[in-house]
Order: sequence, then structure tokens, then C-alpha cells
Amino acid sequence: MPIPFSKKSRRNVIQASGNGREASVSMPVGLRPSSDWHKRNFLTSVLIPSLFTKRAGKGGLPLFPKVKEGELCITWIGHASFLLQTKDVNILIDPNWSMWLKVIKRLKKPGFDLFHLPEIDFVLVTHAHFDHLDRRTLRKVAAHQPIVVPVGVGNLVHDLGFNIVHELDHYQRVELGPLCVALTPCHHWGARMLHDSHRGFGGFVIEAEGRSVFHCGDSAYFEGFGEIGKRFEIEIALLPIGAYDPPSGREVHMNPEQAVQAFKELRAKTLVPMHYGSFRLGYEPLDEPPARLLACARLHRIEKKVLVMTEGTPVVL
Repeated sequence: MPIPFSKKSRRNVIQASGNGREASVSMPVGLRPSSDWHKRNFLTSVLIPSLFTKRAGKGGLPLFPKVKEGELCITWIGHASFLLQTKDVNILIDPNWSMWLKVIKRLKKPGFDLFHLPEIDFVLVTHAHFDHLDRRTLRKVAAHQPIVVPVGVGNLVHDLGFNIVHELDHYQRVELGPLCVALTPCHHWGARMLHDSHRGFGGFVIEAEGRSVFHCGDSAYFEGFGEIGKRFEIEIALLPIGAYDPPSGREVHMNPEQAVQAFKELRAKTLVPMHYGSFRLGYEPLDEPPARLLACARLHRIEKKVLVMTEGTPVVL
């Protein structure tokens, strides 16, 4: 979700590739609004009614289990935010505890309060949109640990309290203690401002102790999922299934059926849906994406591979 952002800050980043080149970032095709986008009114149909909708969710104290060697513990915080835990490290991906995205109200509270987080070793941010890169949240979780972002995004986070900023281009990798993190392509865009087209965007493959998790970030369906599946052995795929009916009519997010197709092309073992239920960013009802996902999974006979998580409830896999 790009919103104009005028604050400027000094760039202070470290290129993980070490080759000294400037990565090129290009805007993907398909970002033009649909011809009939103006026939519906997002303000009166979605935004104003949301203001009078009571927030759901209770939050509370999470019961984080003790993670054993070789295990992964995943906690969905809400929207695209996850806590990933191994025996040795805790990783936050796209953390966002904000109750507002400028004028868009959060309609479901985060799964637990920010102060209940364990000590965070690494932070990953997929792109600069306000629902994924929330500076207020990042400032609170920053404790001089490394953060990984796409190329061109480092100047938005370097002043928040992180001791090193790794900027990755597509398919570049960085070693973080016992982890190997790679940035993958997607079909989206990364602008923080309306014409801020130099910023990168993507997803992350996180590998640790023979296990792997793919966080897609934001993406429409594209043929690149097959290539990602060939390059990596993905075990758990965190895939977006919401905001597929946006005000602009642009094809920049997957619908649930496309997420199933992407999952199959990734050749992953478990599908965890995300990017729904917290902020109403499209015309579709908040509860529609998971219902459509499960219906499609049953049709493709992969329902046992779908794990619909509850915000704030850790799951050990």
C-alpha cells in the first residue's frame, strides 16, 4: 500500500552481494488501473463503513513453546506479519502493530501485544509499502540487530536502531548466523511515494537446519513462482490471499485460487495464507479469502496441506 512519504534520510546500507554494483529496479507491467475503476467508490463502500466497525481480536499473552533442534515455530501476528523461531534465533517478517494505515483502520487487532515479543535476532521487510514497512513498529523492535530489505529500501530503516542494513537484489543471499536468506522476485511494485519507482520489492526464502520457509511478500500471480520452486526446496509457503479486488482494479495481488496455483508451482509442502483479515484493502469482505481458499484446496485435493492460522497462536512444524 503506497502512500506519499516525504521524509528524507541519509542512505547507509551494506550490499550483501559484495560486488559494488547498483541493482536496477524496474516497475512491472500490469500496474495500470482498470478502465472501469471509477465506477465504484471505495470511500463510501469500504473506508467510511470501516470507521464504524469495531475492531475484532483480543490479543493477549502468547504461549511460545520451547523450540527444539530441527523444529520451526511460526506465529502469525496478522496481515503479512510473522514471527519465525528456530532453536537458536527469532526472526520477524514484515512486522506491523499499527492500528491505522494512514486513513485505513485496522479491523482486527494483532495476535498479541508488541511488548510480549521475545528477543528478536533478525528482521526482514519485503518492500516499502506502509502495510509491510511500518517505521513505528520497526523503531520499537530495533535493538541493534541486522535487518534485510530489498535494494533501494535501506534509507527508510537505517535510522531506526538497526546495526546493519543488508540490501538484496533478486536471488541474492545473505548469511545471518544459522540462517540463509534470499530475496525472490514477485509481481508487484515497491514505491513508498507515488512515483518512488527506484525501490525494490520481493519475497524471502529463509533456510535453517534443513528447513525452509517462503514469505511471498505481496504479489499478483506470475510465472516466476515456477522458477522459484526450481531454485529452492520450499517446505512452508506463506502466501497472500487478500486485497484481490482493489479500488484501482489493478492486478497486483493474488486471489485465493491463484495462491493455490502458485503453491503447486512452488512445489511446497504446506500453504499458510496471509495478507487478509486485518486491513480491508479491497472491496472483498474480510472473511471471503480463507473461505475461497479452502474451497479451492478441496477441489484440488490439497486441503490437508493448508494451514489456516489464528493470529497470536504459535504452531510448531
